[in-house]
Amino acid sequence: MKSTLIKLTAGVALTVAALQTQAHDIYIWPSYFSVNSEKAVKIPVQVTASHTTYRPDFAMPSDGVKVFGVDGKQQRRIGSYYQGARVATFDLDVAEQGTYGLKYYRGPSYRTSYKIGKRDTIKRLRANKSEAQAQIPQGAKEVVTTSYLTIAMSYVTNKAPTEAVLAAQNKGFELVPVTHPADYVTGEELEVTLLFNGKPVADQDLVIEQEGIQYLADPKALELKSDENGKVVFSFEQGGRYMLKVNHKQTSTNAEADYEVTRIYYAFDVIYE
Repeated sequence: MKSTLIKLTAGVALTVAALQTQAHDIYIWPSYFSVNSEKAVKIPVQVTASHTTYRPDFAMPSDGVKVFGVDGKQQRRIGSYYQGARVATFDLDVAEQGTYGLKYYRGPSYRTSYKIGKRDTIKRLRANKSEAQAQIPQGAKEVVTTSYLTIAMSYVTNKAPTEAVLAAQNKGFELVPVTHPADYVTGEELEVTLLFNGKPVADQDLVIEQEGIQYLADPKALELKSDENGKVVFSFEQGGRYMLKVNHKQTSTNAEADYEVTRIYYAFDVIYE
């Protein structure tokens, strides 16, 4: 199965993929994805949840933020963190040449659903299997517990790009950039790979949205699917900021859940060339 090159073009309206959930998207995105500075600079970074790409609804707390240096190692401190009502922000210290990784982790959290009564009314609890046992009434049917992990990610490159922060960890579900994020330009093929515990994830749905859909007559979303090697290839005719979203679900190895879902939100920009 070959991966397919798909272009997002003005005037083509595509529906948002069914993989999206009712939960807010979470994004971590810098004011600049690339800089060219010999001196140390500070890059403002936002961490926000939203139903519309890059349009903040509410701020996220600092405890989920992780910053990785050009050597790929996590930095211990991120500096002052301001959490407002809709936007949280901090300054990324860019002192070295190379590529920095920005990630935000939320979860895992648990949700249990079940059906009850003659009409099979669906009820939901914020509980894992053990916690739900004491709350679910007798006669409940189709009891299912799911764990959710959310990962928001983006990259900042100063001068020459480096690869350390892009390396796969081979643990859990991952989105790994193959084309370096600093090299995303219009008209060229861009590639990412989806992995689970280091192995390719085939036939995985994902969606890409462009910033500013509220200003467009025909809001767009690009629907894609990974090939047998976990590869996804795409291209854009328009420059701008984009958000790639993917939800991966599988049977859980955790005794407290039946299924585990990993949500990834990858923020990047594409330079017009």
